[in-house]
Amino acid sequence: MSNNKTYISLHGKLYNVDKTKILDIGVHSNSISPIIGSFKNLEYLRVRSGGLTEIPNSIGNLKKLKVLVLQINRLTKLPESIGDLESLEILNMHGNTLNELPESIGKLKKLRELDLTENQLTKLPTSILNLTNLEKLEVGENRNLAHLPGNIGRLEKLEHLDVSRTKLKTFPESIGNLKNLAFLDLTGITLTKLPTSFRLLNPDLDIWYGGRNFNTMGFVSLFSPKRKRNFPKRVSANTELVNKNLVTTTKISNIPKNKRVYMNINSNVKNTGELRRIYNRTGVNRYMRGRSYGRLFGGNFVSANITRLNNNNTVNKNVYLRNIKNRLRNVSLNNFNSTVNKIKSNLPTNVSRTDVNNQIRLLKPEILKKILNKLKNSPPDSRNRIMRAMKRQGLMNQSNIDTMKKNL
Repeated sequence: MSNNKTYISLHGKLYNVDKTKILDIGVHSNSISPIIGSFKNLEYLRVRSGGLTEIPNSIGNLKKLKVLVLQINRLTKLPESIGDLESLEILNMHGNTLNELPESIGKLKKLRELDLTENQLTKLPTSILNLTNLEKLEVGENRNLAHLPGNIGRLEKLEHLDVSRTKLKTFPESIGNLKNLAFLDLTGITLTKLPTSFRLLNPDLDIWYGGRNFNTMGFVSLFSPKRKRNFPKRVSANTELVNKNLVTTTKISNIPKNKRVYMNINSNVKNTGELRRIYNRTGVNRYMRGRSYGRLFGGNFVSANITRLNNNNTVNKNVYLRNIKNRLRNVSLNNFNSTVNKIKSNLPTNVSRTDVNNQIRLLKPEILKKILNKLKNSPPDSRNRIMRAMKRQGLMNQSNIDTMKKNL
């Protein structure tokens, strides 16, 4: 058998070079044998090493290769011949040390998925814009990547874009051309502005930013100069309560729910939406008889400024937060963020989002323990995927991942 030319030895194993379509190999050196280029019918290649630093030029001979997985190695560059993989649809380079990509990568016309997460890229080559069939682009965890190519909008089939934990501060104006974009991961970055074209994106776009998820217009509103005015009006422990006799009181129950009003003027509403004081409408109406404007405890106001407080439910704050903590303690990891968003969307007036975030912070050790248990009960080849998903949801960071890998 060994004399038959259709069989060759690769990294200690014998393969039929004509019939082999799938190779999942472990390499005990820092390079792949150049003989890899002999597998002309190969469609799937995964190289498990951890120490791979070099890819032979002969890899370009694999004209039928559809999937190439070289994740978690030490590759600093790819050969120019990578562009000769004319059938390639998926290229996974996650977890290497790439500091640049060859221009020839733009020749991969059939490429649908490109994973460059956790490398050392400082820029993307302009030739990447030729990948017009690209549906998924992941460049997160490239800590020194500060810009996307100006014409990124040419990738019109793009559905998934991950730029998390990069130095990105804004997007090119062409971003608005990505009409098929369904998921955008902005975890761990701080944008300073948005291009005007951003509002042209899919209105149901799922955006992860600042530990929360948004749709397109909800995200755009974060960068609107009128954003501060849109905070829901809320009562806090510092809100002054004024009864029907225009005398301050310490119990909100002394102002009936259907009588609670506030003045929608700057001197009465803080930038966070917190009210400096609420009034009993009966007392204010009595005060305003015969007056064109009034001045009670804050600035001048007119009758049109007297606004009913609709969000007027209050609770025992300590009990409420304790119940939130217990609820989140029992929720599954997959539903954690959606549950948090539901809680934050319907808070009593005397409980803030910051209060909820503080409870989540207290739960962090328990959350990490849950994740660790989930990893221990999962197949080893699924663990990296699970940790990436948990990181995308903001439930763990890279430091947590590094610690867990040591404990697995």
